[in-house]
Formats: sequence, C-alpha cells, structure tokens
Amino acid sequence: MQLLSVSLEEQEVHRQALRLLNQHNIHYVVAGAAAIGHYTGVWRDTKDLDLFLVPSDVTNALAVLATNGYWVRVSAPHWLAAAARGKYYVDLIFGFGGWRATIDEQWYARGLPASILGQPVRIAPVEEMIWIKAYVAHRERFDGADILHLIRSCHATMDWQHLLERFEPCWQVLMFYVNLYQFVYPGDRSDFPAWFLHELEERWRYQAHFVSSEPPVCRGTLLDRFSYLIDIEEGLRDARLPWAVAQGWTAHDLDLDRAEAAHMVKEGLVRPDRVA
Repeated sequence: MQLLSVSLEEQEVHRQALRLLNQHNIHYVVAGAAAIGHYTGVWRDTKDLDLFLVPSDVTNALAVLATNGYWVRVSAPHWLAAAARGKYYVDLIFGFGGWRATIDEQWYARGLPASILGQPVRIAPVEEMIWIKAYVAHRERFDGADILHLIRSCHATMDWQHLLERFEPCWQVLMFYVNLYQFVYPGDRSDFPAWFLHELEERWRYQAHFVSSEPPVCRGTLLDRFSYLIDIEEGLRDARLPWAVAQGWTAHDLDLDRAEAAHMVKEGLVRPDRVA
C-alpha cells in the first residue's frame, strides 16, 4: 500500500520510521488516514502517519527514532508523542485525547496484517478505530464521517459484540453514531444486526425510567476539552476523572488540562476561535 503523499521525501520519512520500529520489535498498529483508506477505499492526503502503541512501548519507540535522526517530543503526556524529520512527522498515539482509555494489547492482537510503503505492518482493528474516533467530537474536529464510512464498508465482518463492549459504559455515544448512520443512509438499517439494535433500544427504554443518585456530572469533556469548560466551572463534575485516575493520573492533572484549554480558548488558539 502506498500512502498519498506530496513528495517522495515524505514517504521515505514514514517508511524509515516503520522499518526502525519493526527492526526493534516494537509493536504498533497503523491508524489514521492510512487505516481509513485500507478499510473504505477513501484516500486522502496526510502530512503525518498515525501509529498506535501501548504506553509502555512509547519510550523505546522514541529512543529508537531519536537515535536515527528523528526529532522527538511528547506533545501530551497522557496520549500523544511525535517524531519528525524535516517537515514530515509520525504521531505515536498511546491513549485517548479525552482520557477515556489507553491503547491496550488488543489493538495489536486484533490488527490486520498489511504492507505499507513496503513494510509489514498491522492495521488498527475497525472496531477500535470506531471506538476512538467516536470521542473525536470537538468544536474544531468531528470524525463522524469516518465512522459512518467504516461501518458502511465493514458492517458485514465487524464484531458487533466486541464494539459494544469497547464502548461500555458509554453506550449512548455508540447509539448516537448508529442513529446518525441511519439518518445519513436511511435505506441501510439492515447494516446493523437486529440483536444489536434491539440491545441499544432496550437500554434506551430502561434509561428513560432510571433515576441516578450520583452527583451531577458532565461527560462532554470526554468528547471536547474546550466546549464544556463552562459546565465544570458551574459546578458539574468532570467525568474524565475516574478514567484519568485509572491510568495513574490525578485530579490536579485534570485541573492543569482544563487551565491549558481555557488559556487556548482565551487566546483564540482553538478553531473555530469564535462560537455563534
């Protein structure tokens, strides 16, 4: 598989990174535009290559790339690092931007063997691709179209039970995309297994009669670190906290994340920089 690239130089930067990680037996899966193209046939130009790996492998991966001419950095300590050569780079992603989860071994174990730029790789599983993209619902980016195209292309072979388990206990997010799919493709309801739709519908009916005794919480922060700051400021709990603590982070780390997000909004560093 050849990635759409603006230059042979960019392809070589990506090829060399894959080769180095393979030589040092560092497990990763390819996601992003390359995986979307693999599954859907929808290809787009990209200036980076997205690789997903477990957190414990990040340090080794960065060391290997740094000693072979790449400039490396940890952009966000709970989920993102990068390695660049010139103006081209590779993203090393080891968690969800919204703190929902880390990348685990299932991503690699369930990945599909493929070849990219002449290098043997694994492509991120389609179910995991849908799972992580479902939480990319920001004011500056929304990956809904990617999710719908993945379902449309892969529904016949997807493991729907595994997908449902991945979303627990945030099944409402999955249901949102199921409803969006049926809006966009109204004639394709049968793309979902009947048992799967029934399960979501039963959960929705039960939820309508369920009264929670938990303190008020905002789960919007799992989707967008900027747009729901006001809700936390007004006293709602940040739903990211239990997920962050489970990954070894603290309430103070989330305080710092919100402070950084608030500063970016104030300085107009988030696009769109104005909200109607």
